[in-house]
Amino acid sequence: MSLVVIVDSDAGFCRRLRVLLENDTGARCDEVRSLAEAREALGLRHPDTIVLGPTIAPAAALEFAESYGTQDGAASIVYVTNETSTDLLRRAMRAGLRDVVPADQEYGEVVRAVQAALDSVRPRSAEGVAVQAPVSRGRVVTVFSTKGGVGKTVISCNVAVALAELGLKTVLVDLDLQFGDVGIMLDLTPDRTIFDAVQSFDRLDAEMLSGFLTPHASGLQVLLAPVHPEDAEVVTVSRISAVLGLLREVADFVVIDTAAALDDAVLAAIDSSDTVYAVATMDVASIKNVRVSLQKLAQMGYDHDLTKLVINRADSKVWLDPGEAERSIDAPVVAELPSDRLVPRSVNRGVPVVLDAPKSGVARALAALAKTVAAGREEAKSSVA
Repeated sequence: MSLVVIVDSDAGFCRRLRVLLENDTGARCDEVRSLAEAREALGLRHPDTIVLGPTIAPAAALEFAESYGTQDGAASIVYVTNETSTDLLRRAMRAGLRDVVPADQEYGEVVRAVQAALDSVRPRSAEGVAVQAPVSRGRVVTVFSTKGGVGKTVISCNVAVALAELGLKTVLVDLDLQFGDVGIMLDLTPDRTIFDAVQSFDRLDAEMLSGFLTPHASGLQVLLAPVHPEDAEVVTVSRISAVLGLLREVADFVVIDTAAALDDAVLAAIDSSDTVYAVATMDVASIKNVRVSLQKLAQMGYDHDLTKLVINRADSKVWLDPGEAERSIDAPVVAELPSDRLVPRSVNRGVPVVLDAPKSGVARALAALAKTVAAGREEAKSSVA
């Protein structure tokens, strides 16, 4: 499968282009936010094409092309820019850029430029037709809230276990890098963590990364958070993006549990996600936090349709109802999870409630949410077919 790396600080540009490229060219796309992160990622990944976005200054783009293009096996580079002077085009050719696309053109022009670049490097059959490997990509879903105590990790763990119980190859990633609790909730010993994985970043591939996953009795594989909070500094955004890209290659689903924040690690998870499940409880503070967070994501260019709403403890008698939360947050509610004292019991035992008490109301609701997540994979397959 071909690999395209998109470099731009505008998450909206990256996301829209990634969706089009993955659907139209069958390539897998990774996103990074700066040329510095691109250089780090290129030490691990070997893309076929690199797309430099409009926020990359012309001088920086040309310098990158000149330095990177001299390396053996270097990818072709397509530059999308707001400046299209004759001088820039001449310098771009000298620097070795394959194509320069004006930023005011339709996204289809960028896709066609990338397609041409990929066709030039893809192996060809005896008849001269480009050979393209079949697309097989896992889906990434992120469970998200900027407010602590809403049950985000409980939902992440139970949904991931329920997906594994459905026979889907599932990896759960604990991206609460300083204070992750996934290991506790699943009663797993953190012998190997994401910190250990990124220590081998220069040599890391999908097979090696699988060795850093911790197995759970349900069949779920888990990439645990670092043991020590200070180790989180080593797990940079570009490394998170690369790790998630590798996990897509080995799993049907990658479920990400995040910290109660809107930091770079959380944004890296959202960048890589096919769906984001925002968790709110039936209190004004939680609803306000989710609403403000989603408004901020919209300002940053993320698609409104990316996010779905999960109401936890939806049966709480607090003079609010889920419909009011849905209207206030302006996101569709896909699950309403009831309160149940079985949940804290299951947390203390380190056994997810979908295994500990599978016939309970809360376990059935979580299993139904997992089936909703699984259905998204089938819908994606049919929309691409």
